[in-house]
Amino acid sequence: MPRLTQLATLWRIVREVDLEAIRQHAEAPTRVLVVGETPGDADDLAALLVGPHPEAATWVTALGAEEARDAVPPAGGALVDGPDLVVLVARGRDWSDTIQSVRRAWLDRRTRLVQVVLQAGAEPGTTRTQGETVSLALDGLAEDGLDHLAKALFAAVEPDRRLSLARQFPPLRACAFTVLIDETAKANAGYAFSTGLAEVVPVLGVPLTIGDILVLTKNQLMMSYRIAMAAGKAGKASELVGEIVGVLGGGLLFRQVARQLAGMLPVIGIVPKVAVAYGGTWAIGRAVTIWATEGRKLTGERLRQLSREGLARGRQVANTLQRADKKKEYWL
Repeated sequence: MPRLTQLATLWRIVREVDLEAIRQHAEAPTRVLVVGETPGDADDLAALLVGPHPEAATWVTALGAEEARDAVPPAGGALVDGPDLVVLVARGRDWSDTIQSVRRAWLDRRTRLVQVVLQAGAEPGTTRTQGETVSLALDGLAEDGLDHLAKALFAAVEPDRRLSLARQFPPLRACAFTVLIDETAKANAGYAFSTGLAEVVPVLGVPLTIGDILVLTKNQLMMSYRIAMAAGKAGKASELVGEIVGVLGGGLLFRQVARQLAGMLPVIGIVPKVAVAYGGTWAIGRAVTIWATEGRKLTGERLRQLSREGLARGRQVANTLQRADKKKEYWL
């Protein structure tokens, strides 16, 4: 089997990925308008988005409901400088006529909307999606609700705009990294589950074809580059990819992670296959996140820890997929 860490193989994968499009989406501005029943509520939520990063305030405007109602552009007008996302902050179930008017006005303009309802009586973090609107219940506007808020914002926008939000608002980045890693790891696990991987990689003793590894690696590369973009990294795509591969020491191509997983797999079968696909991707995502946010390369021991944790998570995902598949077969 040819070594997948060879540079020619890496750049063959890179050429299949439109990294420039990812960069453009990440660097495109996402303007956020926060409207509160009171100006104080709007300011408090905006402060959560900005955190200790004053430069992030460039992308958010906070208004009270009265002022926001007067600032809504006329219906049918071009929203050249309008917000890409509107966040409403209300208290309880009974909203004022003013904020209801603001809500209707932005919905009429088909603007993405997040409704944060404080003290609504629902479990904090409860979300509901209806059309282009995401509703979120919170007890208050404190940092412990930031993860819930980030998930609601990401649910309200197109997937590519998540990178822009995370890049502009650093407090949202931790959630963005988690979402990117989880989605990619699950996608790779689903791929491994569905394909029936056939050729054995000697270091693993787990069936993986060259073609399958290339598909999984391509997903990992896109995930890693998106993490770098969400973290605010700058530079040419080729330079960032080179840094990522250097940080992982070849781990992006399953090499390092595979070595750590060797011997951990009790039997050959669908569960180990999926566990490796998920666990390797998860470990790589966490390693890239540490590099992107802390600027440091992982030690071998830390990579082994991530590999073990990723494998444990992968086994759970594999068992879940297997149970779901058996249930489907049963009903057929």
